[in-house]
Amino acid sequence: MKQKIKILGIILGIIIIVFGGKSIYKGIIVSSNLKDARSAVDNREWVKAQKHYQKIQDTKPSVESRTSLQQLEYLVLGDTDLTAGHKDKMKQNYQDALHVDGSMPRINKQIKAVLASESNSEDESNDQISGSSSSKRKTNSSSSSKSSTDTDWQNASSNGTSHTDLANTYDFSDSDVKAARNQLKQKFNNVDVYDDTNIKKVMAVSLLNKTSLEVAYQTGGWNN
Repeated sequence: MKQKIKILGIILGIIIIVFGGKSIYKGIIVSSNLKDARSAVDNREWVKAQKHYQKIQDTKPSVESRTSLQQLEYLVLGDTDLTAGHKDKMKQNYQDALHVDGSMPRINKQIKAVLASESNSEDESNDQISGSSSSKRKTNSSSSSKSSTDTDWQNASSNGTSHTDLANTYDFSDSDVKAARNQLKQKFNNVDVYDDTNIKKVMAVSLLNKTSLEVAYQTGGWNN
């Protein structure tokens, strides 16, 4: 009888050792994978984190591994969308991951950081576009202003009058005359001595003779 009890005790001890060893082994596996999974999350390596959490779930299911896998499924899809250039879909998947029931704080922290980064990137891009457009408008405005100051009068059309009446040969507007006068004043000091009629004559001679405004002014034939 004592021999049988002794044998049963040995068998029971072996069973305890075997199952205890397996339990310890599982604990080591889970602990190692949990450490790697959390590290992967901190580095935003979603696929890597997903693999480690899946190993935990297969070995010893837990709330953290189950919930994390649900969130990571959305995050992996989000990164795939971003690679394909679909930022809106990426953001939606990240938002879905953020709103998984019982979502994990460690994962949520990284999600919020990524979404904030994307938002800032878009704001900077919009500012650059706005600045570029503004600069372009200023350049165009400056170019347009210079054109109206220096050359608009050269586009005046003939009204068909006799060339002997130089002042009325072309339909020069007041702004045309002002622009021509300013152009002449850059080179000659006595321009203001002449009235607008004389300035119109200079402009007409310039167009008729296909010469510069300054040359026409110096020729003097417009005084006739």
